[in-house]
Amino acid sequence: MMIANPQVTLADEARAGVDEAVRSGFLDWLHQFSLTGDDGELYSVGGAILSMSLEQLDVVSLTVARGKGQARQLPESIYKVTEYPGMLYERMWRQPAGTLTIERGDDCVRVSCGPQYRVECFADHSWHFLLDSLDGTYRAYLWHRPSGCPLWYGRETPSYLTQHSITYGYNWAGAVTGEIVLNGRAIRISGLGIRERYVAVDSCAAEIGGWEDWGWVAFDEMHASLYDMRLGMKDFALYDLVNRRYYPEGKLTVTHEDWAFFRELDGFIPTTYHIAIEVADGRYEVEAHVCNATTWGATHRVPDNPVATLTFGRVTGTFTQSDGPGLVLTGGRGTMSIRQWHAYPHILPRELYVDAEEKGECQNKFDTL
Repeated sequence: MMIANPQVTLADEARAGVDEAVRSGFLDWLHQFSLTGDDGELYSVGGAILSMSLEQLDVVSLTVARGKGQARQLPESIYKVTEYPGMLYERMWRQPAGTLTIERGDDCVRVSCGPQYRVECFADHSWHFLLDSLDGTYRAYLWHRPSGCPLWYGRETPSYLTQHSITYGYNWAGAVTGEIVLNGRAIRISGLGIRERYVAVDSCAAEIGGWEDWGWVAFDEMHASLYDMRLGMKDFALYDLVNRRYYPEGKLTVTHEDWAFFRELDGFIPTTYHIAIEVADGRYEVEAHVCNATTWGATHRVPDNPVATLTFGRVTGTFTQSDGPGLVLTGGRGTMSIRQWHAYPHILPRELYVDAEEKGECQNKFDTL
């Protein structure tokens, strides 16, 4: 989205309300990072402060996924199943409305929702996360430093993602450094990730657009964040770190391939993404392969719409200039959160794709045309 002044201010970081009549207000300060530890492992860490007006709840969530897996072809079947490590750690704390606090200073906004999640938002656009599960299992001290400007949902005027999803705020890809502590073991980490400031008039998911991709794919040379609501809006922000060029407009195309059955979701997910973004100066192209996936929800209730976060392992990309040579991008990372209208394929019986090999017999016998 192109807006008159895309620079983020401390007022944006502290924003807690909207002008429209609020039917179901929703606020968040969220992060989802892809990190490599000094132990050589891939970590996908995330979390959020969520304030939900309709439910009268202020919620904190923390998640950690570790490692890489693969999708496996089922014998005598056209379907694959995922074999991913999944979630290593997940906790959620539900607090009464009013637990969230926002402290405004001259060069910093401090946001907290109990002792588990604090974030300091500085005037230089860096965010400092101080996370603690309080039981000795997980702590984190993380810095997120973005470049350029973010993908804006809306600022002076809102963005209508769908008819019932009216939002302000932004998401922003950037570099991440710091330390995580798992069961007392400290791990130095570095990588890339996205953070989000979200202010919604209505948090209703009734019109999510059939399928939603929300996430980021970034490289050492270029950062991109995006969302694609198939029956609603799609938008992105692309930033060229080398030439310091910011692209908030163009054409976004997301293609899904290599679908596999993800048991925890009881549905299918794409395991290969092809992403193309065409901007004024060229074409950004990405191929990203899923290596881990985790389910999530904001209330610990079974969601009406299946949701999951996909972590990419192998990520390759290029940027081809409109009037010049192509650039091979390096250091690719990314995550993608998906929200489905229903589990796919909704019309097929589960016996066609459920993995029954653990019982010693494969029942997935299916003849294709």
